[in-house]
Amino acid sequence: MGGKGLIYLQSEAIRTQSREITLGRSLREWLGRLSITAGGTSIAAVRDQAERISLCRMTFRIQSGGRTGLVNQNIVDTALFLDNHPEGQGSLFLETARLSEGFYSQLQRHPVPLEEAAVRSVANNSMALDAYAWLAYRLHSLSAPRTIHWKAVMAQFGGGFGKLSHFKPRFLDNLKLALAVYPSARVDVDDAGLVLYPSKPPVAEKLRATR
Repeated sequence: MGGKGLIYLQSEAIRTQSREITLGRSLREWLGRLSITAGGTSIAAVRDQAERISLCRMTFRIQSGGRTGLVNQNIVDTALFLDNHPEGQGSLFLETARLSEGFYSQLQRHPVPLEEAAVRSVANNSMALDAYAWLAYRLHSLSAPRTIHWKAVMAQFGGGFGKLSHFKPRFLDNLKLALAVYPSARVDVDDAGLVLYPSKPPVAEKLRATR
């Protein structure tokens, strides 16, 4: 669900041109808006991913002239706290999320629409969806190949895995799914980790302009 939650926050910010993102008056409503069937397991997953999004920092590569810099930026200013109220007894969490000013600014400058058909294809596989969204936002901004070591890959996608030997086969299976719905992505796998290459975004510039 993590990928869906982040995609929802970014898509709503671009659509509404606002840092304030409406989540809904109940967890069930928000789950419905994300096309997730509400239930004990999904609610627990949303709580976990809301905490992860609240703690997450994204890195943006900034180029000015001949110089390149990295900016680490929080995603939200207000944490997505979830309480344990029984269903139907009031709001289960904050009704709105406020994106951080820096993250929203970067999102406006470098929006990368995701292919809706691709998102639907991997929507029921959280790791594949996370990998697809990550590659979509990362690859188009590269100016040269970049190696992401396995330790860093596991830190980003390996929640719940204690050993790299257990995480790696599972991640590679999901990476194949992500690459299958993002055919223009250029990614190599070696013993050190993933080698990312500059790639076209999932949605071409001309298509974005006509949507």
